[in-house]
Amino acid sequence: MASYNKVILMGNLTRDPEVRESQSGLAIVKAGLAVNDRRKDGQGGWKEQAHFFDITLFGKSGEAFARFNKRGACVLIEGRLNFSQWDDRESGQKRSKVDVVVDNWSFTVSKNDNAGGGNDSYNQEPPPQQRQEQATAAPNFPGPDSFGSAPAGGGMSDDVPF
Repeated sequence: MASYNKVILMGNLTRDPEVRESQSGLAIVKAGLAVNDRRKDGQGGWKEQAHFFDITLFGKSGEAFARFNKRGACVLIEGRLNFSQWDDRESGQKRSKVDVVVDNWSFTVSKNDNAGGGNDSYNQEPPPQQRQEQATAAPNFPGPDSFGSAPAGGGMSDDVPF
């Protein structure tokens, strides 16, 4: 029987990524991810529930993830579930855990995202008066005469960079 192990999650980091190195020098990055689930509560309203996942990234991808993300950042991850089992040193009982090993990740931007480590000026709306001015202003495109005439012979000029 064939099997398939793939998970895609989008949520917010619950803690700053923690970077460690294996004995061979490979970066191992661990973080926590919270994913909100919204369901009808049966009384005409909505109930939100948070689900928490431990995530692990390896190598250069993990190093970049740790460099550009911090607690609260919204991220999209794609990976696979990993089941771990061990004996607890204190009690001797068997312990187990399922975490997500991340294969790919990408930034996401939410309306209130200030945790991505970058400049959020692109995410802010202009004031209402400025929005109105932008909507009514005519585009400022150069006229046909401002481009000059075509090169002799109708071909491309030799100083074109590509």
